[in-house]
Amino acid sequence: MLIFNTTRKLFHLLFLVLALSLQAQADSGQSRGLLWKIEGASPRPSYLLGTMHSEDPRVLKLAPAVKTIFDRADSFSAELDMNMENLLQSSQRMFYTDDTTLKSLIDARLYQDSVTLLAKYGIPEMLVERMKPWAVATTLSMPKTETGQFLDLVLFQQAQATGKKVYGLETIDEQLAVFENMPLTQQINMLRDAVRDYDAGQVMLAELLELYIQRDLEGVRELSERYMDKGDDGVAAYFQKIIIDDRNLRMLQRMQARLKEGNAFIAVGALHLTGEKGLLRLLEKQGLKVSPIY
Repeated sequence: MLIFNTTRKLFHLLFLVLALSLQAQADSGQSRGLLWKIEGASPRPSYLLGTMHSEDPRVLKLAPAVKTIFDRADSFSAELDMNMENLLQSSQRMFYTDDTTLKSLIDARLYQDSVTLLAKYGIPEMLVERMKPWAVATTLSMPKTETGQFLDLVLFQQAQATGKKVYGLETIDEQLAVFENMPLTQQINMLRDAVRDYDAGQVMLAELLELYIQRDLEGVRELSERYMDKGDDGVAAYFQKIIIDDRNLRMLQRMQARLKEGNAFIAVGALHLTGEKGLLRLLEKQGLKVSPIY
């Protein structure tokens, strides 16, 4: 049971750091709104929802306008197909399976601080010892969870329960490669930043949540950017390219089939929407009309 609960928590945390903890550029046309209508790829429009992977009830409860469109959609696409196999694999790959230990990679003070902080998440030292530096860092960069539920997962489960076709825009290998391909020195720098800025990071996440609830994408961008500026420059640059820009192009390509079918409901992290390299602008460059609904 301990492993299963930890699996759900770590998967939740991985999704949140992938989707909302990074900087992106926004302009005045994309500064407010979470649900966007996409017209021109099919006689029937499709919809793109920016999400925050939070278990806060204010996030999980869809606004009536959003719920109506979701309920009527023929298909649902998330960043990842959230089946149990992917959930388990995402957790397993956060741990070393050979003789490598976290303690052998970092200094004693950083290791002990990591153990102490992760205890707040219900993760015992016997598991911390086997965790990869990036896994510890992403966990400490997120709020503690209780239910393991978050918006993308709830929507995915509801779509399955109501017989919608469900799709993932990325594979589990593609998502985890973001961290697994990161040089070890950058992983450790990311962990050091997460430990040093833990308290400030928790305050930032609370502020981020309020901005999201207000549908203020520009505010989310500015806050995320200020926070990232405090960390290691190499980690920030790596994440901007690999987690935001490159993934936007991949998700854009993968959603084309759904847009051509029409009446698709697509949900991705809110910061994937904004900026010149964001999905809204990329869709417009394809000649599609994009307009805010909520």
